[in-house]
Amino acid sequence: MRSRTISFASRFAVLGVSGMLALAACGGNDNNSDDASSDVKFTGEPVTVMTIAPVDTAAINQPEIMEAAKASAKALNAAGGLGGHEVKVITCNDGNDPNTAAACARQAVSKKAIAVVGGFTTSGASIVPIIAKAGIPWIGPPGFSADELASKDSYPLIAGSVAFAGLGQRAAKDGCKTIATVLYDVPTAVSAATLIANGVKAGGGAKPTDIKVPTTTTDFASVAKQIGEVDCAILGLPNDQIVATAVAGKSVGVKSRYYLVAGALNDTTIKGAQGSLDGAVTAVNFVPATEDVWKEAKDSSDKVDWTGAYNQSTWASYQVLKTVLDDQAEVTAESVVAGLAKTTNVDAGGLMAPTDFTKEFAVPGLNRVFNRQVVYLTAKDGTPVQEGDFEDLSPLFGG
Repeated sequence: MRSRTISFASRFAVLGVSGMLALAACGGNDNNSDDASSDVKFTGEPVTVMTIAPVDTAAINQPEIMEAAKASAKALNAAGGLGGHEVKVITCNDGNDPNTAAACARQAVSKKAIAVVGGFTTSGASIVPIIAKAGIPWIGPPGFSADELASKDSYPLIAGSVAFAGLGQRAAKDGCKTIATVLYDVPTAVSAATLIANGVKAGGGAKPTDIKVPTTTTDFASVAKQIGEVDCAILGLPNDQIVATAVAGKSVGVKSRYYLVAGALNDTTIKGAQGSLDGAVTAVNFVPATEDVWKEAKDSSDKVDWTGAYNQSTWASYQVLKTVLDDQAEVTAESVVAGLAKTTNVDAGGLMAPTDFTKEFAVPGLNRVFNRQVVYLTAKDGTPVQEGDFEDLSPLFGG
């Protein structure tokens, strides 16, 4: 019997998927945030961290990530800061531009940031070399660039492209006899489709058909009709386009089940889909925002959709920062690096499965994907609901 794992050769396909994931997450550049409570007495000098995200750009707008960072610092400072040091947050708008992103990185260096924490960017390749040279780690990068997935100073909390294979396997195991991938007609889609197909194969399913969507598409009726010809469709489109596809499908009577790229099944998309995403499935690295472990985040800010993947990742990244500094005598970039390098069991305060930062993933191009455990969520009555426990996707890659 042939092994139902992703072949070694196909592992290299993951390197082209980052662009697809970046698209799917779409929905004078800094502000120094001081969220310390006047009732808290700090025992050390303030320390600086940075969170980077694009705000008010034509393609991507993620202001809630900045709010999530400020809320995280507010919560940390209310509890005494980091080792008695007040946390100052620089939120840097990279403008969805690699040159501006590099400027953010240089500012992190000049301001002596102890870490870049959470955030979202498609310009990781412009950021990582600069901060790594200065010895500044990045906790919770989105993991789109090769630098983020290879640098010893990068500590992603999410599975990224690995989740594509998981969705494929899940669809097959759910009994989908005919499956289609729905991806933009761009070169990187080939890699995404390959990962999905290998996941479907690992789940015992037949090879999916590919529905290629032109990037200029505004009317998704024809896409929806093609989806209607299969049992299940795995969508790797931007959130707005996923909503448009589902709404169009409902209008023409499509009964197919949707499987969505990580980050696409949240309160905003579910509400926008007007019931057409009911029953949709996604794979994520964090427990649902309906769980009690998210109460502190919700109490810290009501301006954030805490079901959003990168809002969650940013909050979780600040929790990880606190954890790795718990037994460090000093609060510096060097001590953060030292703490991360020896962390064998961190769960961001119960938000994710226990993760070991000391063991890299033995897959070329995905070495820094430490957290390969996902939980599947299903949209039920307008809410993402957890289905089962965390599942390790490593075996899909022969790991």
